[in-house]
Amino acid sequence: MKIRFTFIFIIIYLISVQVYSQKTSTIKGKIFNSKSNDAITNANVAVANSNKGTSSDRKGFFELRIAEGKYKLRVSSVGFESREISLDVVSGDNDFLEVGLQPLSKEIEKVDVLGNFPIQGRDTSINKVALSILPAITTVSKVDIEKQGAVTLSDALKYVPGGWTETRGRKSKQFFSVRGQKYPYPDYSIDGVWQKEFEETAYFLSALDIESVEIVRSSNALAKGLSGLTGVIEVKTKKPEKETVSLLAKYGENNNYVTSLQYGNKIKELSFNTSASFFGTDGIPDRNGKERISNFHGNMDWDISKNLSLKAGVTYISGMREFVAIVDPGLSKLATREEKFDPVHTWVTYAKLSYKGNDGSQTDLQANYSYRDANYQNYNLKNETTSTHHDKDSEFGLNILHSRPLSTTNTLRVGALYNHWVAPDGKRYYAGRRCDVHTWSGVITDEQKFGSLLLDAGFRLIGGHIDEWGGFGIEGSSSGFSSVASIVDEASPIEWQSTFGGSYVLSKATSLHYNFSGGSVAPRKGSLNADGETPGNETRFQHELGFRYKCSKNNEFTASAFYAKRNDAIGLSGETVVADNDDIVELYENIDKNTLGVELATKLNIPVLYSSVFANAVFMKNQEKEDGDMVEDKELPQTILNAGVQYEHSGIDANLFVHYTGKYHNNRFVNTTWVEENGDYPLGDYLLLDFTGGYTFSGKLPVRLFVEVKNILDDKYESVACYPDAGRLFMVGVKLSY
Repeated sequence: MKIRFTFIFIIIYLISVQVYSQKTSTIKGKIFNSKSNDAITNANVAVANSNKGTSSDRKGFFELRIAEGKYKLRVSSVGFESREISLDVVSGDNDFLEVGLQPLSKEIEKVDVLGNFPIQGRDTSINKVALSILPAITTVSKVDIEKQGAVTLSDALKYVPGGWTETRGRKSKQFFSVRGQKYPYPDYSIDGVWQKEFEETAYFLSALDIESVEIVRSSNALAKGLSGLTGVIEVKTKKPEKETVSLLAKYGENNNYVTSLQYGNKIKELSFNTSASFFGTDGIPDRNGKERISNFHGNMDWDISKNLSLKAGVTYISGMREFVAIVDPGLSKLATREEKFDPVHTWVTYAKLSYKGNDGSQTDLQANYSYRDANYQNYNLKNETTSTHHDKDSEFGLNILHSRPLSTTNTLRVGALYNHWVAPDGKRYYAGRRCDVHTWSGVITDEQKFGSLLLDAGFRLIGGHIDEWGGFGIEGSSSGFSSVASIVDEASPIEWQSTFGGSYVLSKATSLHYNFSGGSVAPRKGSLNADGETPGNETRFQHELGFRYKCSKNNEFTASAFYAKRNDAIGLSGETVVADNDDIVELYENIDKNTLGVELATKLNIPVLYSSVFANAVFMKNQEKEDGDMVEDKELPQTILNAGVQYEHSGIDANLFVHYTGKYHNNRFVNTTWVEENGDYPLGDYLLLDFTGGYTFSGKLPVRLFVEVKNILDDKYESVACYPDAGRLFMVGVKLSY
C-alpha cells in the first residue's frame, strides 16, 4: 500500500514541476447586461476545447489565469445569448475585457436561486429535485467522461461518491448502487423521461453521446422515478449551440477499440445531435469476453413557440457479447459453460412535449418505447450441447406532469404515470414463461419558501396489474418448488413513498439541508424464498442531514450524515436452485437491516497550478439481524473512496484517478465445499489507479493525441466472487473536433 501511494505522489509532483515551467498571465474582465448595463452574477467563462474556466462574482468581475497563446472564450449565463471571444494572451500585456451579453427575447424556465446556488436545468419543473437533497447530487460532465476514458454509461459512474459497481464479468448486467442501498437498484431516466428496465441497457450504452449524468444519491428522488428510495440516475444528451463535428478513435491491448463520429447543429430554434459509436474487445485470454457493440444515436430539442417545446431521442444498439468465464473456486455448473448474447438488438426511444403557461405553470407529456432482443446461447462444455432462446422484452410508458405556482412562494406539482412491460417468451432465468405487467403511479409534491427557509414534501403511490408472470416459476426443477406456477390476472402489491425536507440558507455560500423519506418496497415480481413463497414487502425509513459550501469560483464542499432503517429488507439469501434450463436461480429473504454513514465530498480549482482536484469518501456501518441481534453486514463495504487530479495547460492535459472499495464478503457463485473449508469468500479491499494524458494541437481543427492506462497497479480485484478483473490496460487514441 505504501508503494502505491508513493507512486501517486510522484505523478502529482511531476505535474506540479511541469506547471511552474510555463509562462502565464491573468485575464480580468466584467460581464454585464448589454441592455441595462447591470452586472451579471455567476456568468460562466470557459476556455473552448478545455475544462478550464471560472465564473463572475456578484459585481460581474472575473479573473482567469492562463498560459500564453491564442484561445476562444465562451461566455454564457441563463437568460442571455452566449458569446465567443477570440483572445491572444501575451504575458504582462492584456487588456481588461468588458463583455456584454444580450438578454434572450423568449421567456426562460423559472430558476431557483439559493444563496450562491443557481439551480438550473433540473429536468422539467415537475421533475426537478427538491433543494433539500442538494448535497447528495453528483454531476458527471462530458469533460469528466472524456478524461476518465469512460466507454459506457456504467463506466461513467465509477467515481460517484458512495458509488459501488458489482461486475460479474460483464455477464448480463453491471449492478450500480449508492451508499450500499440496493434491491431495488437506482432508476434511470433520459432527458427527464423515466425508464423501467434500463439497467440491462446501461452497460451497452455509449457514454460518448452524453452531455452529463446527474446522480441523485439520496433517497428523496420521489418525483423522478419509481425507485426514489434508492436514488435516480438522470442521463442528459448533448444539445449543440452551433455546428459541431468530432471524431474519436482509440486502440489498446487485447484488441480493445473505441471509435465515434458525431455531428450536431443548431438551425434557428431546432438543435440536434447525431452519432455512431463502436467499441469492442477480444476479451480476456483463456476467459472469453469477446464483444462487438455498435451504438447509433440521435436527439433533438425544438422550441416550437414561446410556450411549446419538444425534446425527443432514439438510440439503436446492436452487436454481440461473450460472457467472461468464472474461475476457481466458482460453481462447477458455471465453469462448464460458454455463454454469450449473439446478436443483441436494442431500441430506446422517448419524447417529451412541454407547454409553459403565461401564469408560470408547466405541463409535460412524456412517452417512451424500448425494445430489447438478445439471443442467449449457452454451450455446455461437458455435454457438448448448445441451448438458445431469445431474451426479449419491450416496454411502453406514458407520463403526464403538471407544475403550478399557488403563490410567489409556493409551487405544487402533480403527475401520473403508466407503464406496460412484456417479455413474451420469458427472460433468461425463466425462458418460455410469459411476463406481462402493467404499472401505474401517481405523485404529488409541494415546495414552500419562508425567506431563507425552503420546505418540500411529497407522496407517491405505486400499483399495477399482472396479466401473467412466469418469472422464476421453476416447476419440476427442484424438490419443494414443483407447485410454483405462473401468476395470472392478479393485482400487483401496492407500494407507497413519502418525503419531507428542508433547506436553510446560512450565507451566500453555505446552506443546511435535511430530508426524510419512507415507504414500502415490494419484492421483484416472481422472487422466491427458500420455502417457495414470495418474500414480504420491505418497509424503509431514511434520514439525511447535509451541509453545502460553494463559492463563486466553483470550489465546493459537502458533508452529509445518513441513516437508513430497513424492516424486512429484501435481499439475496445466498441459496440457489437449478431451473429447468440448467440455469442457477438465486433465492431471496426478508431480514432487518440498517445503515449509518457519513459522506464527504470536495471540489477545488487551483488556477496557479492549472489544476482541479476532487475527493469524496463514504464511511458506513452496515448491520443485519441474526438470531435476534443486530450484527455487522459483511456483504457491504464500509468504506468507498475516490480522488482525482486534473491538470490542463498549454495544450497538455494529465488526469489521475483513484478509487478504493473496502472489504466485504459474498459466497454467491462459490463452491459450497470451498466455503465450508475456508469460510466466507473475501471481496473488495482494492485500490485502482487510472491515468489519461494527452496533448491538443490548437488550430481550426483541434487534434488531441492521448494515452490511457486503466488499473495501473494491475490489481486482479473481484467485486463479485470468482470473476476477477482483467488487470492493466493500455490504450492510445486521437480526437478531432470542430
